[in-house]
Amino acid sequence: MHLHRKFAGLIAGIMSIACMVQPMSAIAADDSYSMNVSVNLSGEKKEISPYIYGINQYGNTNNYKNVTVHAARQGGNRYTGYNWETNWSNAGEDWINSSDTNIGDVSNGAGYAARQLSKECNQYSIPYKITTLQMAGYVAADKLGEVTSAAPSDRWLTVKNRKNGELLLEPDLTDDAVYMDEYVNYLVKTLGDSTTSTGIQGYSLDNEPFLWNDTHPYNHPEECTADELIEKSIELAKVVKEIDPNAEVYGPALWGMLPCIQAGTSMEFTDSKWESIKNNYNWYLDYYLESMANAEKESGTRLLDVVDVHYYAQDCSTDDGKLQAARSLYDESYVENSWLQPYYGKYFPLLPTIQESIDKYYPGTKIAISEYNLADISNEKTTGKNVISAIAEAEALGAFAENNVYFATYWGTLPECPYVESAINLYTNYDGKGSEFGNTLVEAKTDDLSKSAAFAAIDGNDDSTVDVVLSNKNKTSSEKAVITIDGSSTDYKSAVVYAVEQDHSDIRIIDVQNGLSGNTIEVTLSPLSVAHVVISNEETDEKVYEAPDITVKETVYNVSELAISEDGAYLIPLGDKEHLKEIKFGVNSYSTEGSSYYSGGGGLCFSELSPKNGGDIFWGFKTVNFSNGQTEIIVPFDDEFTNATKETLNAEVLDENAQWQPNWWKYSEKQGDKGTDVVVNYSTVTLVYEYDNTQPTEPTNPIEKIKGDVNSDGKVNVSDVVDLAKWLCAMDAEVDSELSDVNADGKCNAFDLIALRRLLLL
Repeated sequence: MHLHRKFAGLIAGIMSIACMVQPMSAIAADDSYSMNVSVNLSGEKKEISPYIYGINQYGNTNNYKNVTVHAARQGGNRYTGYNWETNWSNAGEDWINSSDTNIGDVSNGAGYAARQLSKECNQYSIPYKITTLQMAGYVAADKLGEVTSAAPSDRWLTVKNRKNGELLLEPDLTDDAVYMDEYVNYLVKTLGDSTTSTGIQGYSLDNEPFLWNDTHPYNHPEECTADELIEKSIELAKVVKEIDPNAEVYGPALWGMLPCIQAGTSMEFTDSKWESIKNNYNWYLDYYLESMANAEKESGTRLLDVVDVHYYAQDCSTDDGKLQAARSLYDESYVENSWLQPYYGKYFPLLPTIQESIDKYYPGTKIAISEYNLADISNEKTTGKNVISAIAEAEALGAFAENNVYFATYWGTLPECPYVESAINLYTNYDGKGSEFGNTLVEAKTDDLSKSAAFAAIDGNDDSTVDVVLSNKNKTSSEKAVITIDGSSTDYKSAVVYAVEQDHSDIRIIDVQNGLSGNTIEVTLSPLSVAHVVISNEETDEKVYEAPDITVKETVYNVSELAISEDGAYLIPLGDKEHLKEIKFGVNSYSTEGSSYYSGGGGLCFSELSPKNGGDIFWGFKTVNFSNGQTEIIVPFDDEFTNATKETLNAEVLDENAQWQPNWWKYSEKQGDKGTDVVVNYSTVTLVYEYDNTQPTEPTNPIEKIKGDVNSDGKVNVSDVVDLAKWLCAMDAEVDSELSDVNADGKCNAFDLIALRRLLLL
């Protein structure tokens, strides 16, 4: 009995120690509030389309660099006037109606844009991609800059859907027209059809047609009518289906809710046909869907696979508006504070209203949101750069899953929107190892959507792991989320909380819980944060994130101090390349002619780059670009470099110096590609090095092994008692099994803890 009482007391002591080492993040702060989060695994389940996790191409591969996505769209205003034969395009009102080589040139070969899309998606393992077909009537005929004459003129080439002749793989550049059937045929023959990994899976019927007269006033000066859009859509869709029957057709790519309601946007313009019939429908989208359904009956082929609407939040001028913006997509109780609400409130929330139209007029049609952004995109300096954008983006993705959206692609320059990148990764790669949110949505809800939104998923019918994406929209108080899982007999044992918080855009583990019981999990989220909680029926060995002890060192050069090479390049000594993180350039610039917008740049060139995947040493560069008002240019010193053929390759730098060419190009509103009015002065070059002080180093004098030194720190003290006690309770501790066998009986158990305590009392 004495031994039993002693052993029981020992266990009680161990448990008291265990209680003292509970994770602090699981304890709610004093200023916290409680939020119930219910997950019902026996309720309705919905398959989640992987293609809602997508982005727009946005002109360069950097958009794909730090984010895991499953879909990409090549579109936007530039593609309405894109000439696939020469790669010239027209910017419309986005940039002085300039026809130029923004997308590519004749030297790049026909269809360069789509070929690049295919190449980039293959590089980043993106399975689904759509490109845009031209439907407004005309495309750029040259690359001579600003256009001031409306089509038809010598600055424009006519677009025709069908060619009366052979479809060529080397298009005729002298026939004064471009052909859409020849374009689709070219892509199928060059890349493969839509069923192949390199082919194009979807085709968008142009972009935002009811804005053509505003965005492209010299291409399509008159406002597009309701029937014009439908007639052009049917004709072009037939071309796609004849050449690539399995490809999916997207339309009408409307710019937002308003054109879904009333077709055109101008109050002065009257579309007599639409005016005469609009009272027969809830909104224009009904008429469009009905017309496409009737066209299928006549042709015997579905001509519209996916109805596509763009979504830019209208109530986004304040942080509060951004935090609630996603609710306009799916929450029937939410009243948006925007100019739309007083006049068009009955059309909110948007996604269920679109689904109602589909169900009534064209069942089986899928939904796409091929451009969306829930921040104020007019302010590029703040879009995506704070945690509020991550909260809004995570809720939007959940809304897409909940409302059967098939395809969605974020619009924005993602390397400049790190919080948005992390919000997408919370669903697609939350642990940096490819782990994803489940593919089957299950029922989940919170007490108050204004404070917190929750979405939950499992994989198929396997509920051994439950994923919950959860936000805290409160600006000042922590949220104590009490997650209750019902409808399952599974006994969940662990929870890991991956979160994006205010102080950093990276996803970090903020809490790890083992030994769960009762299928209730308490998670504390800091103010303004969003998390992915992974709840499993197995214990986990994940660890809470610990910030590394980083020392930052900078080496600053005045530009005048740098040596110059024989070919006129500045030579920048790279120093400790292993720890070099970025190179910063101090810059100031101005326009002698007062251009409201200008830009320019050069390159950091390297003569000896060794490809990481093998191959010959090559010459390559990193771009150094500036725009008006910019005072600092930051170039990351990572392993991505552009070679002479403009391919992006991963490589190691063998050079000791970077060769800096500061003025490769200039561009301005007044001088176009010449940019002769742009004056740029560089002042300093700063090399930033980072050293992780937490990295282990080999000790110069090995620590002598001592019996009882459980944690192998060279000493036997109370910390060894604590670590051994935690280990015996299967808690988070590492011990040396040899040194923990204090009584030398070949086992490591509670009796060694007794022996260790006696040892310390001697």
